[in-house]
Amino acid sequence: SYDVQLGAATSDDPAYAGSADVLNVTALSRMQWVGIQGAPMTHSLSAHAPINRRSLGAGISAVNDRIGRTSTTSLFGDIAYRMHVSKKTRLAFGLKVGLNHAQIANTRVENTDPNDPTFLADMSGKLAPNFGFGMYLWSKKGYIGLSTPKLLRNYLSSTVEGRTVGYAHESPHAFLTAGYVFRLGTVKFKPALMVKASEGAPPSINLSANFFVMDRLCLGAAYRNGDSVTGILSVQVNDQWRMGYAYDLGTSTLSSRSNGSHELMLSYDPIFTRERVRSPRYF
Repeated sequence: SYDVQLGAATSDDPAYAGSADVLNVTALSRMQWVGIQGAPMTHSLSAHAPINRRSLGAGISAVNDRIGRTSTTSLFGDIAYRMHVSKKTRLAFGLKVGLNHAQIANTRVENTDPNDPTFLADMSGKLAPNFGFGMYLWSKKGYIGLSTPKLLRNYLSSTVEGRTVGYAHESPHAFLTAGYVFRLGTVKFKPALMVKASEGAPPSINLSANFFVMDRLCLGAAYRNGDSVTGILSVQVNDQWRMGYAYDLGTSTLSSRSNGSHELMLSYDPIFTRERVRSPRYF
């Protein structure tokens, strides 16, 4: 999946699980390069919560990625062990474990030769297990995280007429995230950084700046090197609900053929505490 702009910047880090100290459920949809047939689309639903107040957190996430005729669905669980390194700072180590499943919709491809055997049947791969690790250091004002959500190089394939056909493989990714919240009167300013490195591709660097007004309205912008600039808007509707929207304007040569990218987010904290109201989270 492509980098998302809304929600927690550390959502792929298993060590993030439970760090908000309440149950959180987040749904996110990203429609990339609108106007281009077969452009990537990502839909996800995740939840995480502390298991106990002191040491453990857990999470679960379901993600569906579509690009062209390929669709990949994953289901992963996270477990995090948390500890205090000072009175105001905590450190967590996380483990992510789950499964991926890929499909190719060959029959939906417009083909000049209707008898081409390649496109007469859809392909469905086997379940591919994977796992990853992460570390997350945070306080009420800032955070830094390092994670590798998927470590195995799974080759996605299926069996067609008795032979194995491979069509994609997963490459390990590493993420470095960091952010800090500065108080400017009634406004909070949060600059953040995310660096993604993967095999066979140049590093992706995402810089963002968000302003929180009265702890209800968030306005921000982001820049991804060689790819896009983004406008970000989110609203804390009440103590439980938060919703957001981001629009990417491409800066690469592909931007002349697309209408940008759209991202929608809806977040819900079903159980809210007085402490959370007094000390809202910005990441």
